[in-house]
Amino acid sequence: MVKYMDKATFKEYLLKTLDELSTYHGKVLDETCKFIVVPVEEKGKSLNSTDEYLQRGMLNAKNLNEREFDINTATNMLACRVPLCPIWINVLLKETKDDESIIELQTSLRFRKPSILQNQETGHPPFKAVYQTLN
Repeated sequence: MVKYMDKATFKEYLLKTLDELSTYHGKVLDETCKFIVVPVEEKGKSLNSTDEYLQRGMLNAKNLNEREFDINTATNMLACRVPLCPIWINVLLKETKDDESIIELQTSLRFRKPSILQNQETGHPPFKAVYQTLN
């Protein structure tokens, strides 16, 4: 169980998840990828004041809509309240274009302490690689 989280660890865990996706897709996915952040509202799950503050201020459609970020910006955005971070983040290869890979980060809006993050079994919580074929 993960008990400690900082931005460097958060980024390291994201890179480990990209390694998993690289193996599945047979394509190198690394720090050069671009990232799209997609907040997911969870039905029946309530947000605390920190969650609502982050949703209104940063993780909203106006700020995120169709914008691509580099890995450092995505990490700084999602790990802005470390040790609190999104309770889960699904990571999937959305598309490849012109030798550039676009990674979608589907993220919970609930920020929690490291010991209760989901996807502990992956060895890199809160991230989970989602395997899908590209169209």
